Amino acid sequence: MASGPTMFVLVRILQGLGGALMVPVGRLVVMRLTPREKLVETLAALIWPALIAPVIGPPLGGLITQWFGWRWIFYFNLPLGVIALVACLWLIPDVREVARRFDKLGFALSSVGLFALQIGLERIPRHADALALGLTLTGLVLVVMTVRHLATAAHPLIDLAAWRVPAFRIAARGGSVMRIAVNASPFLLPLMLQEGYGFSAFHAGMFVLTLFVGDISMKAFVTRILRRFGHRPVLIVNGFLCALSLAAMALITPGLPLAVTAVILICHGLVRSLEFSSLSTLAFADVDRAAMSDANALFNTAALLSGAAGITVAAMAVHAGTMLSTLPALAPLAGPAIEYRLAFVIVALIAVLGQIDALRLPHDAGNALTR
Repeated sequence: MASGPTMFVLVRILQGLGGALMVPVGRLVVMRLTPREKLVETLAALIWPALIAPVIGPPLGGLITQWFGWRWIFYFNLPLGVIALVACLWLIPDVREVARRFDKLGFALSSVGLFALQIGLERIPRHADALALGLTLTGLVLVVMTVRHLATAAHPLIDLAAWRVPAFRIAARGGSVMRIAVNASPFLLPLMLQEGYGFSAFHAGMFVLTLFVGDISMKAFVTRILRRFGHRPVLIVNGFLCALSLAAMALITPGLPLAVTAVILICHGLVRSLEFSSLSTLAFADVDRAAMSDANALFNTAALLSGAAGITVAAMAVHAGTMLSTLPALAPLAGPAIEYRLAFVIVALIAVLGQIDALRLPHDAGNALTR
């Protein structure tokens, strides 16, 4: 119903306030009520909306806008929201936690710091100016101050005890690096196809939708794979496969046979899905149920920041690819979309860096959920 950009932004902020509660609170309710032996299957199922939305969103949003108009993107959500509300009232028990003293300083530091960091990371790809760099730097400083405050406060906003659990720490830290690299692909791929090769938005979206085939195909195998091999071997092998599939996406050109392109995208969807599901289940494998709420808040914050950072890193990788493409040694590779193809190689190398923490995982990490 927005009559202009200002009203549109204001109601989107209101929507964001509600939306920000949905995923972490929903995950927390599930983790508290699900028996530990079924936690792998349940958390693996919860990851699907986060995997599917960035993949089917662009082509679906484009079709709705083209056929019905942009307002229908929001109108279609109204009946879905009513159904979700009825389901919540019917299915979700009234789970409550003991309230603790509100940490005003921790709230102020974290909210301002995370807001500045998020805005800075989102602005840098479009305007790498003093404002973007200042916001990012200010956000980083305030986040560091937040961590120091939370570590010493008597009644912290979020208890950092979960960070001392090796499996959680590695899943949040090394997993964030991996998520940055993997989250770059749904951003880079349509840009490469449209800007580099001249594809239409719809056709580029259909290529991105191919990732969904891999995502959904892995759904039936995540639990079996984790129970058969364990989290550490899966994360090590699958992490390198993620990096390899990102590098393979640099081979996509209009001249590449469509079947080969589809195989590359489906394989990336498969390993992408397994990686996110493995990290999400590993993070809470060794966390006590009493600490689930704080661990959930920490992990959700890391995931949100790595999502924004993924887009920033992708844009910076394109700029780096543009500069690298002028080097004489890379002259034989010159051609359409060379900067995007090099960007895929760069994010693949970042994915390899994310494996450092995976190699440090204890051999029995996550066994409480898979044995």
